[in-house]
Amino acid sequence: MLSLILVIACMIGLFKLTGFVLHIVGRLFGVILGVIGWIILAGLAVTLFGAAMAVLPVILVVGVIALIVAVAA
Repeated sequence: MLSLILVIACMIGLFKLTGFVLHIVGRLFGVILGVIGWIILAGLAVTLFGAAMAVLPVILVVGVIALIVAVAA
């Protein structure tokens, strides 16, 4: 009878330990994947900002030409 109680206690303890370990591992995976996601998002933002800075003069020139054409018409 004592061995059965010991087995049940060990099972309960190991289930709790497994839950604790999986909780820690899940948090670590979440942090790692979150950091990777933020790095990807930052790379996209920097790329788009750089492209906007390269295209901005073209947009301004087209806008000035459009204004000149609209005033002349």
